[in-house]
This record gives sequence, C-alpha cells and structure tokens, in this order.
Amino acid sequence: MFVKVLFLYMILGLPKATVCQNLTVHKKLYNDLFNDYNPEITPFDTENGNSYEKWINFKFYNLGINHYDEVEGILSLTSITQLTWLDSSLRWKPSDYNNISQMTVSTGTIWFPHIVLLSDANKLEPFGSTSLFKVRIYHNGYIEWFPAHVINSKCAANIRKFPFDEQQCSLKYFVWEPSWQIYLQPVSKPYSDIHETKSPDWIVQSWEMKADKQGNISLAVILKIKREPLYYNILVFTPIAVLSLLNPLVFLLPHNSGERISYGMTVLLSFVIFLTLASDKIPATSNPISFLIVFIVLVFIASAVILLFNIINCYFYKDDKEIKGCLKHIAKILCRKGRKEKVSTFDEITIFYKDIALGLDKFCFVMSYIFMFSLITVYFIILLF
Repeated sequence: MFVKVLFLYMILGLPKATVCQNLTVHKKLYNDLFNDYNPEITPFDTENGNSYEKWINFKFYNLGINHYDEVEGILSLTSITQLTWLDSSLRWKPSDYNNISQMTVSTGTIWFPHIVLLSDANKLEPFGSTSLFKVRIYHNGYIEWFPAHVINSKCAANIRKFPFDEQQCSLKYFVWEPSWQIYLQPVSKPYSDIHETKSPDWIVQSWEMKADKQGNISLAVILKIKREPLYYNILVFTPIAVLSLLNPLVFLLPHNSGERISYGMTVLLSFVIFLTLASDKIPATSNPISFLIVFIVLVFIASAVILLFNIINCYFYKDDKEIKGCLKHIAKILCRKGRKEKVSTFDEITIFYKDIALGLDKFCFVMSYIFMFSLITVYFIILLF
C-alpha cells in the first residue's frame, strides 16, 4: 500500500516539479540576459563592420480601412507592423537553458527602435511609447515585434472623378534616432490581405513600399484605394439623369392644357430638392472640384433655361398678331416642315406669333435632348479617361 501511494505521489508531483524547473530556468535566463543590459544603449555593433546588424526589417499588414474623410483628408485604418532586428547582446545557447530557444519580454525591458509615422494626423509619437505588445527574443539575438495600430494618416483627396475616384495615400515612417546607423529595410512582400476586413466603400488596389534613397532612415507605405461607385450611381447620378431627360418633354405638352408651366416648375423644384439631399453624399471640397458637381450645376442651369423658353413660348402662343419684318424670316426657318412647296412670293406667307411658339417648341425639344445627351456622354468620357 505504501509503495502505491509513493508511486502515485511521484506521478502527480512530476508535472509540478517540471513546471517549477522551467520557471527556474526562465528566471535564470532572464537574469543572465538582462543583468548588465541597458535598454538606453543602441545594441548595434558598428565597430566590426557588420552592416547587416544595422538594418531593421519592416513589414506591413493591413487589417482593414475604417474610414476615409475626403474633406479633412484623413485615412483611418487598422494595421500590424512587423519589425525584426538583431541585438547581439541578447544571445544564448539553448542547450544551457533546458533547450529554451525564445522568450517574450515587455518593450520597456530592451532597446527598440523609435519609429514615428510622419503623416500622423493626431500627434507624432514613436511606436511602443504606450504599447502593451511584447517583443519576442530568439536565442540567436533576433527580435520580433508586432505592434498593432489604428492609424489616422494624412491623405489629400482627389475627388475630381467622384464617385469613380482613386486615391493614393502614403504612410511615411521615420527612424527617430540620433544615430545615423539605423536603417529601415522593407520586406519584399509588403502586403498581405489574409486577415483584412473588407471595406464596403473602398477597394484596396495595390501596395508598394519605398525606402529613402538617401539613407533609408525613412520608409513610405504607398496605398492605392478605389471607391465602390454603385451606391452613388444609384442614389445620385441615376435620378439626376432621369430628371434631366424628363425636362425636355415639357415642349410636347399642349399649350392649352395649362400644365406646361406647372410641369416645368415641378421638375425644377424636384431637381432642387434632390440636389439638397444629394449634397450630403458628395464630398464638400473646392480643390479639386468634382466633375459630378459641375455636371449637376450644368443640368440645373439647362433646366432653368428650359423653363424660361417654356414661359416665352406660352407668351407668344397667346398672341394672334401677324409677324412682319426680319422676324418673319426667322419664323420661316423655325416653322419649316422639311417638304418643298411652291409659292409665288415669300410675302404671301402669313405667319403669326403662335407659329413662332410652335416652331420654338420643336427647336427647343430637339436642342434640349441634344444638350442633355451630349452632357451625359461627355461626363462619362471624362470619368473613363
């Protein structure tokens, strides 16, 4: 019975003893590494001529675009930055420490590079100054650090082709160190979308990382994004195009119906009300101005001109006086039906102001549609090219 109890005690106590032993080894390793370690001293050894130890590998992961304010020119995104560097004073032999090949410590324990996002819209602050993300130390002296950030970077917007616009934002990183021996080395694969959360408004087209050619103390992550235009096409462009094509139909209404002016006013007021609603969806910026704004203004002016000619036509239609003088030649052109009729002299033709109104209706109807279709076509050509 005593033997069984002793055996059971040994079995249950073995894991606890192993854990205690590992904790002891970790503690010994920690004390051996940081006994004479000073995090204020740059660990790069510049005396032996090993320039590889001076470089910091930089890799960028985008986790998703949170928001892009075109008016303020601020891009908000969540990202993870992978930094890898060599600290030759933090090396050990795993065989001397129970085959421990790596360990994690807080950022305040070791030296880490002070890298600043120069394009930060809030404040210039080095990575890790308030970071709770720990660093991983390998037995060969290499250190990995994965700080995560919600970045608010300055990015001037170019909404000239809104809502088919593409934006290019540059996240500029800089090594804020007094020593010129510290450089940033972009990793060959700058971007990974494995953990990216897709934005409903923006599509990430491409990434590019460029280091400073004059010393590699700075690095830029160039992000190219494209807006999803479907929402704005349905809500903004389609109703405007429909209203613009409905406007010329006012010239087909009979003058005696009394609905011509009310129809024109209704379309114009509907257009104004819609512009008020659509203005909340269009970025309010003057430099550069959006082609869509120019398109809306031109359509609005054309609608006002259509209403003006409609009022003039109604005024002429009620006048039964005969036209004389040079106005008679203009009326002949407007009232031409396209067929040849033999007349003795031009003076025998009697034309009234009502005929001018009917001729203006046809002329304005055709010219209005030509202008509207041309305006829409030119707008799309500008957006595509």
